[in-house]
Amino acid sequence: MTGDFEVTYFYGMSTGSGQYDAAVTIAAIADPSRRLILDLLRAKDGQAVRAYEEALPHLGRHAVLKHVSVLERAGLLLTRKVGRQRFCYLNPVPLLDLARQWTTDYSAAWGHQLIDLRNHTETLERNSTMTDQAPDFVQQVVIHAPIQRVWDAITTTDAHRWYFGARLSTTEQGADYTIDDTDDRTHIRGTNLEVDPPRLLVQTFDARWDEGVRADAPSHVTWRLEERGPLTFVTVEHRGVAGTETGRQSARGWPCLLSSLKTYLETGSPLPLPAGMAG
Repeated sequence: MTGDFEVTYFYGMSTGSGQYDAAVTIAAIADPSRRLILDLLRAKDGQAVRAYEEALPHLGRHAVLKHVSVLERAGLLLTRKVGRQRFCYLNPVPLLDLARQWTTDYSAAWGHQLIDLRNHTETLERNSTMTDQAPDFVQQVVIHAPIQRVWDAITTTDAHRWYFGARLSTTEQGADYTIDDTDDRTHIRGTNLEVDPPRLLVQTFDARWDEGVRADAPSHVTWRLEERGPLTFVTVEHRGVAGTETGRQSARGWPCLLSSLKTYLETGSPLPLPAGMAG
């Protein structure tokens, strides 16, 4: 392996695959300064880069930015620029890929525990226009499948195959939608604000699956799909959930859902329903 992540690897992946490369993941977390950055994100997601400069004053700004870039290229960290600030978000999917290489039939449940890395805490004050503010939560998964196939899996009745039995009622722009389970219980409802197949889906997100989340105000979810060769990058951004029960539960649920989507599209079988998500 060379020291040049961009030359040797494609955002932390073996060429032509949808899996994060274990060697890149291990190399990225081998450095103690980079592990500290990940620990800071685990404690409080969505921090600005300057927070790591303050935590690592002996390194200097340039060195901290290089560490952030290494983690981003390895897929362990995602960034979003809002104004002049660059915000960072922990992405546990490469760790899940690494875990699967070292586990057997219990990999799904064990991996789910591995990526439950943090308690979601309030990171930013809400702005009047939710889509203009920094996301409270960002999750990305890379799938070895054409972008249209991924879009169809997310937006059609095919979703029930990987969404643990749930299904999305419609993706018509401006229409109200529901996500219902096999017993016709509504878990999420909202409105499709922007639909641009097969690349963008923006929805309001009113969680209804238990009493705790029903008390929260509706939030916003954005699905972004980007095709790069044989791979499709799927990024989910969740806004308006900082400090809420919806945010706390969604921070656990999104990694599991996206991993199930990836597994379904690449193998034909979704992940089993994780313990604690039933009902």
